[in-house]
Amino acid sequence: MEIVFLRVFSIMKKGASLPHIPARKESRMRKEMSKAKKRLLAAAIAVCVLLFALAAAAALYINSKMALISRPAAASASAGSSGAEDGVLSFSGLDLDDIDVMENGGTIEPPQGDVNVHGDITNILIIGSDEREEGQTARADSMMLVSVNSRENTWKLVSFERGVGVSIPNVGDDWLTHTYAYGGPELLLKTLQEYYKVDVSRYVKIDFSVFEAFVTDIGGVVVEMSQEEADYMNSIAGEEKWSAGEARLDGPTALVYARIRHLDSDWARVERQRQVMQAAADQVATLSLAKIDLIANHVLPMIETNLTNGELWQLALKMPALLGSQAQQMTVPDQAQSWTVAGTLEESLIACDFEAEAKRLDSFLLGEYEADAAG
Repeated sequence: MEIVFLRVFSIMKKGASLPHIPARKESRMRKEMSKAKKRLLAAAIAVCVLLFALAAAAALYINSKMALISRPAAASASAGSSGAEDGVLSFSGLDLDDIDVMENGGTIEPPQGDVNVHGDITNILIIGSDEREEGQTARADSMMLVSVNSRENTWKLVSFERGVGVSIPNVGDDWLTHTYAYGGPELLLKTLQEYYKVDVSRYVKIDFSVFEAFVTDIGGVVVEMSQEEADYMNSIAGEEKWSAGEARLDGPTALVYARIRHLDSDWARVERQRQVMQAAADQVATLSLAKIDLIANHVLPMIETNLTNGELWQLALKMPALLGSQAQQMTVPDQAQSWTVAGTLEESLIACDFEAEAKRLDSFLLGEYEADAAG
């Protein structure tokens, strides 16, 4: 060992260098490394191009679906001006700030204060219209708020009682549901803003035919029926078809179930509507993309919304996280904190403390308050 060390030391002392890679071999290795880097770069570029192409294709696909949706026609009209001979008011094309719910209206005033705005929360009103024929004056048979929290990836469902008394411009005190009949979605949205201080300016409108087509296309919905509900459904069907427990309903049958009104109360009625909405979301989560594409082609042309394409894009990106999850639910106003008063245009109106209900609703949307399904 000592002899080897001395020989190496002697060589180094004489100025000899250690063995090295020949210049030709080193040049060849550099060229091969350069080729490897080029191949890696080319592969990275190819992946980027592919991802871009896929993103572009997805964008074109989603935009093509958005183009199928009906958009409200913009029309210039002044708040409070009457429309056709049937007395329908027109607020289409107006900023909601220009609408005064008390103008030549009734005596039921909204509470003081500003609308509660939260950056992470998007509120969309689902209007279930009882329109049966195109162009027919219709009421908002169902008014359901879909609230999406983008920070927590959660969603909530809030039903608004249709019989609550509010002021309608040039009409007087009347049911909340009739604001849609008199002034379309604009007046309905403004009324909800004023009386419940909820930040909602976007809506999606569906009528009975759209509801039936959608529920049937997705394969029906599964709901939990009580014996009383089953008996009611059997009386409508004229046969013993239903029993207490889980039941799968097609479009027309789901519509009958969601509109039951003489069995119990209107609070129970809107709870059934939310149950159908949750069941529909659960069912859509099980469908293939090909099936969803077919349904979109059929149903989207029958839907009306004022959501922009950008807003629809944001919602589309949230759908995978929301579908299949359970939505917290509530009804406004709280049944235990409401009462009935005589109305000038209807037999009775539901009354409540609007200021208290606005605070209750805002706390619920913020996750500070949990309501049971009925409340």
